[in-house]
Amino acid sequence: MTPNQDPAQASLPRTVRVLVAEDSPLNQQVALKQLERLGYHGDAVNDGAQALEALGHAPYDIILMDCQMPEMNGYEATWQIRDREQQPGGFAGQAARLHIIAMTANTEADHRERCLAAGMDDFIHKPVQLPELDAALHRALADRAAHQALEEVLDPIILAGLRQLRLPGQPDPLVPIIDLFLQEAPTQLDVIEQAITRNDIASLAQITSAATALMGSAGNVGARGLAALCDEIVQTIRTSLLADALPILSQARQEFERVRNALGAIRAAASAGA
Repeated sequence: MTPNQDPAQASLPRTVRVLVAEDSPLNQQVALKQLERLGYHGDAVNDGAQALEALGHAPYDIILMDCQMPEMNGYEATWQIRDREQQPGGFAGQAARLHIIAMTANTEADHRERCLAAGMDDFIHKPVQLPELDAALHRALADRAAHQALEEVLDPIILAGLRQLRLPGQPDPLVPIIDLFLQEAPTQLDVIEQAITRNDIASLAQITSAATALMGSAGNVGARGLAALCDEIVQTIRTSLLADALPILSQARQEFERVRNALGAIRAAASAGA
């Protein structure tokens, strides 16, 4: 920190971009000044439709979304953003999931539930106070980091495609898919290890069958790294000794644990929102 630097701005993620969707020019300026005070870069638009347009032109990480706006309110804008995120490609250049913080003058508890049901991630009251905004932004960054960690293990586009299979009034189809994968994958890894250990005439076919099946199911849940390791096992046993696949299998087991944890977090979130 430099001698004249405000302690509140030290070590803040200045690359984070925040979009303010607010129809009041006065409230816009207050929000932008608060963001500047906290060390964040912010832009402002007048309603939900302009927010959607802005997301198509520049990458943002967080949206401060006023609930009541003309033309398109915050609820409708959030719904459209979440729907767009489910589409292959989503918003070009954006994170897989934008963090949306509702801003509202309504303090009733059921209003908060309405915001969360619309797809918003957090909730702050108007007039927005600097400490409350600061806390909400830090929660957003923690959530963003968690999503980035998930994306290192699972392909968000594949997951979005699975969520598109959801029928109106039905639970998230990801839950049974995840359950089935987590039930089958350990067995397939065990089959591969046992076949390598036996190293008999049937082992090559058994390893190939189990690794290929696991590669396919891993790909279907977006576990790119695990799928690649399964393919590497198949290629190795075709050109080398079966024992040469053991180190790759060890990597595959480690990767599966990462996938298990990531899918477990997604499953818990899907079950909570059911």
